[in-house]
Amino acid sequence: MAESVAEKINALIGERWRHLPKPPGNAAIAREIRRDTGLSISTGYLWMLRTGQRGNPTGDRLQALAKFFGRPPAYFFDHEVTSEDMELAACLRQHGVRMIALRAEGLSEQSQRAILELVERARQLEKLDDADD
Repeated sequence: MAESVAEKINALIGERWRHLPKPPGNAAIAREIRRDTGLSISTGYLWMLRTGQRGNPTGDRLQALAKFFGRPPAYFFDHEVTSEDMELAACLRQHGVRMIALRAEGLSEQSQRAILELVERARQLEKLDDADD
């Protein structure tokens, strides 16, 4: 499913502040973007992007968003790339996760299911999914 620029930005915000009960407001996010990138985006413009009232960030604003969220500028316009794709890419940056995925290639479906059950059990033991319930 293709995602709009607003959906992508909101997903990136949710991902960046997933450790908080809710992400900071637009003013705080705009300040962080300015502080971290040296590029300016106004609170109002960020609000318009997040609500879909603007859907085509350009120039410095696009560069600020891309730099802040660690995405290429094209990410915001590639309708084939979804937030789920980016979440998977972020997970695969972890060496251990990447090694598990690479080593699982070629295994039977039955073996892959057994490994998935093992991972799910480990997540339960480490209480990693309690917040999602």
